[in-house]
Amino acid sequence: MKTRIRISLLAVAFLMGITARAGGEDWLQFKYDCRHSGNVPARSVRAPLGLKGVVPLTDAVFTAPVVADGRVYVVDGSGVAFCIDAETLRIIWKRQTRGGKANCNNISSPAIAGKYLHFGTMGGSYYVLDTIGGAVVKEIRCGEPIFSTPVVSNGRVYFATLGSQIYAVKPDGSICWKWDFVKEVLDFKGDRWSGQEWFKHKGNRVRPNDLFCCTKNPAIYGKTLVVPAGESVVFLEDGGNRAKLRGVQSFSNITLGLSIDEKGGIYRQWTLLDNGGQVDILRFHGDKMEKGSVLNTLTNTEGGLLSFSSVSLRGQDVYRCRPEKDFGFCRHSVGGESRSLGGYPSIAPPILLGDNGIYGGLDGSLHVVPLSGEGAAWSFKTAFGRAVSAPVAVCDGRIYFGCEDGYLYVLGPKGQAALPAKELQLWKIRSPLTGKFTDAGFNRFTSFADWANTNVDTQGIKPPFKIKWLRRFKGTTKHYSTFGGGRMYTHTAEGQIFAVEQETGRLLWRKYYPGVFICYTSPLYHKERLLVPQAGLDKCRMRCLDAATGKLLWEAPFAGSPSWNRQLPPIVYRNLAIYMFGTGTYGPGKKVEWLFEHQAMADFPLDHKPLVRAWDLDTGREKWTIDFSRFGAGGDDAGLCLVDETLYYSCYFGYAAKTKEGLPGAQGITAAIDPATGKVGWLTTKYFIHSGCTISGEDGRLYLGGYTKLDKGNSFVWCIDTDDGSLIWKSDPVREAIHVVSIGPRFLFVHAQYKNGYLLDKETGKILRTLTKDYKCTRFTLSEPYLLGSNLDIYDLSNTDDIKLISTGPRLDPSECISAVVSNGRIFYTGHGGALQTSQVCGDEAVSFNAPWEITAD
Repeated sequence: MKTRIRISLLAVAFLMGITARAGGEDWLQFKYDCRHSGNVPARSVRAPLGLKGVVPLTDAVFTAPVVADGRVYVVDGSGVAFCIDAETLRIIWKRQTRGGKANCNNISSPAIAGKYLHFGTMGGSYYVLDTIGGAVVKEIRCGEPIFSTPVVSNGRVYFATLGSQIYAVKPDGSICWKWDFVKEVLDFKGDRWSGQEWFKHKGNRVRPNDLFCCTKNPAIYGKTLVVPAGESVVFLEDGGNRAKLRGVQSFSNITLGLSIDEKGGIYRQWTLLDNGGQVDILRFHGDKMEKGSVLNTLTNTEGGLLSFSSVSLRGQDVYRCRPEKDFGFCRHSVGGESRSLGGYPSIAPPILLGDNGIYGGLDGSLHVVPLSGEGAAWSFKTAFGRAVSAPVAVCDGRIYFGCEDGYLYVLGPKGQAALPAKELQLWKIRSPLTGKFTDAGFNRFTSFADWANTNVDTQGIKPPFKIKWLRRFKGTTKHYSTFGGGRMYTHTAEGQIFAVEQETGRLLWRKYYPGVFICYTSPLYHKERLLVPQAGLDKCRMRCLDAATGKLLWEAPFAGSPSWNRQLPPIVYRNLAIYMFGTGTYGPGKKVEWLFEHQAMADFPLDHKPLVRAWDLDTGREKWTIDFSRFGAGGDDAGLCLVDETLYYSCYFGYAAKTKEGLPGAQGITAAIDPATGKVGWLTTKYFIHSGCTISGEDGRLYLGGYTKLDKGNSFVWCIDTDDGSLIWKSDPVREAIHVVSIGPRFLFVHAQYKNGYLLDKETGKILRTLTKDYKCTRFTLSEPYLLGSNLDIYDLSNTDDIKLISTGPRLDPSECISAVVSNGRIFYTGHGGALQTSQVCGDEAVSFNAPWEITAD
């Protein structure tokens, strides 16, 4: 009898626990509602909060958690779904999704529909799991990755694949309808991930209107699903058993975030290139669309940094986060008032509670900020300083959020748990580089391939070409990613530096430094160190990081306007890191004006000194500095190369160049320098790079190009002797020769923005052929016998009398600023505005390779 009573009491307690949990608050989808408004005014938290506990997962977390019936659900970067008891933080179940180690960087946040958990994976599967036990109720193989989060509304769940195939499913995963943007709007029926098939379809290269990727989240208002697809926004009405296309609004730019207000107004954060962007408002009036914008959200080269996430909305106020110092979280009110509310720079969208905004920062802290703008923000610092890049969930006074350190954190009243002491070492490579070219000699470790800036390699690439992996990042770039140690390194214009596995694209680590402003320079990899010059309006720093972990080893100051003027990172000679820059005051109004000029018509301030400096690679201590200001003012538009143990420096001072005394000066200089001592050998003021181009060299010759027209409206390339700086030849007139003169074994290649490229004879500088018509400021690369352009364009130069485009696309970026590059026998591409990175395999490897989303067997 006592036993029965005890069992009954336990049963009652258990049922009471279930009842208590069922009565708690839920958070069923990304940013709380199907409009992704982020507005939850009925909920609140009271800071300060304490740590209730943490749960270690298997990889970094890029997704937002959801909460229902006393359970927390989260999906980590490796595609493992977890169900966790909200009170005890005990793992109830976990489910590994298919795809193996290549199923990484998962960013599709889960959503709950009834008793089912929904999410997509990078492995190309859409999963519907039983929330109670984690069993797979439905797996839809989509044939491509899924980046976006499902959205739940009207008793259905909607999701989009990366290739903009749109699905409506029931809570149990039964498909109601499917609609395909690429087929229905672009009228393309081939393999959308094949550059060869795009070329067959187009007969020419892909253009911005061929963009199709859905990298951000759809949202829904009423029965209208709003989907960002490439440069378009698609409006689909759920017609029951089919989708009804309500309209397609095309833009010349990419959506970075999308939210909908209570009246159906669509708020779209967009970008095109060069930090240009804005939050626009789209409103339907019947079948017509009205376009407007949120005042004071326009960003460009003159000020302010982009936001890379959707805004959050309350009434007529717009809240957003930005990766900008002193402006991490801000409010834009009707009438145009903009106000910074506090907190640290961020790439995560904010959540609006009753009185506070909550978001995660790039500093690895969770920030609770008063929406009134009065009072100080409160922050909780996670254990290892890794970024928090997805929004939070808030239930019953607790905050749930994942971190890129691989832990799920739970904050709440009276929390007293200790921070985790064990770093999960997510920076360790799980998938080592494979293939025939893993040797370090095949690393593209610097911007233009090698110390001489030849911008050329020969690594055996050949058709067919096939995508191996794709990943999304939140930032903009203007220069190449670089490679070494089995990793790919990227530096964003806003100050992020991150490393990913070359084999899979899996994020290994991310670092962020505030104060960087539109700084476009590649990282330099050298013997497990990473050197990154980061420039801002207030200060500039040369930073040396551990390439494996991202740990800062040292930093040293330099100066200069942040821009793309410095075409390449430092050069390493023995144990010295050598870099060129300019120092001086810009004066009122000049600080911004100079950011993107290549000095074609302007001169530098008279105190602007052109400098070359060497630092000790181990300590960062200055070893030598050369000041060339007696020849003229300048230094920002400069370059270095190392040929046969000699360092060569070239700098452009502008048309109206003067010395520091105000006397007429040289328009530029080129000098030979002993890299060990900084002693100058020969120096010429006759021949120099002339803006927007670095110096390159090979076989006793240096090549000097530029944007600027120096002779009767023409530009040209100078070829000079490495021994004494004397002229060997002056090329035929070219419109421009920007970025670098590429030195192939058979010819030179230069590019003129908006016009075409040129093949030049190496012995005479005569134009052999023109090619690559109408590209913009593209940095092309040569991988013999191929020329690689933007958006995975590949030209066969085997026969220079019959140059052929053989592959184009898929179009991944609205911009044409950056080409693909080859490292370790594979092709890699980092987009400028579209925030996508990809890797392609080639030849025999491509024939036998199957991407994880193509594999049908378990």
